[in-house]
Amino acid sequence: MAFTTRTRRRKESQRIMAFRPDKKSSSRSFASLRLSGECVVLLRICISKAFLIACCWVTCALCAPAQRPERQNGPDPANLPETNPYSSAADVETGRRLYAGRCGHCHGQNGEGGRGATLNTGRFRHGGSGRELFLVVRDGIPNTEMPGAFRLPDAEIWRMVAYVQQLSRHGASDPVTGDAAAGAIVYQKNGCGQCHSIDGKGGFLGPDLTDIGARRALRHLRESVLDPDADIPLEYRTVVVTTLTGKSTRGIHLNEDEYSVHLLDMSGNLRSFMKSELEDVKLPGRSLMPAYTSLSKTDLEDLVAYLGSLRPKR
Repeated sequence: MAFTTRTRRRKESQRIMAFRPDKKSSSRSFASLRLSGECVVLLRICISKAFLIACCWVTCALCAPAQRPERQNGPDPANLPETNPYSSAADVETGRRLYAGRCGHCHGQNGEGGRGATLNTGRFRHGGSGRELFLVVRDGIPNTEMPGAFRLPDAEIWRMVAYVQQLSRHGASDPVTGDAAAGAIVYQKNGCGQCHSIDGKGGFLGPDLTDIGARRALRHLRESVLDPDADIPLEYRTVVVTTLTGKSTRGIHLNEDEYSVHLLDMSGNLRSFMKSELEDVKLPGRSLMPAYTSLSKTDLEDLVAYLGSLRPKR
């Protein structure tokens, strides 16, 4: 029996070794993998979803009773009033203070926009009534940088909505001074489509611009063209890795753990590096996009007008 057991274990060990991949060949083939734009998008979605599912599972398991208490006790969306019940001058002033601390950094203190959407034109991508704005502020917008304010009391959310509604009545958007049609030519001539995509056409090393005009103010678009380092989306952070032999590789930081770093290099190749084989890993805080400070004022304003015209098709 002892001999039979040892023989069985030896066979199992041989079977495991037979299926063990060669580390060097695996590393080489993975490092040289070139992905299409569609594959990169799917990869990012898979990584993001896997991370979010893991976080949600742990959070639900440990903290379920404490999650979103306001949502549990708050009114059902169907029972919310269509118009804002908090609309007095005092409510608007309270809403202004709340907005300044929570929303102004992205949307601008006067709703002029920036990293967040413009709020002073009276045109909202997600609804427009008091009830719809309340739900956007409370619940956030999925798959965007807009978080929910679900921990705030309903009354405070309504007061912020009152301030936003006032902005939309009295504010003025950044005027368009360029020509969008001419800006489309500037976009093509400067090779913007090599990194950015519009309606699924173009590159994937930079953010999708399909509806950028609805998501960013003209002021922010202008700043992004002249100084891309001023506001880099988290999913497009640059990473530079240097191997023990002194070779450096730059690209988009996709994922990192205790043992490895994954990036998308400038040629669109998915690269994986073991940290034990690296001399240095840096997140320089600089965009892969160059600054287009050499554009003439006319070309710049035309390009900004074109980008601002890119909105969801109704």
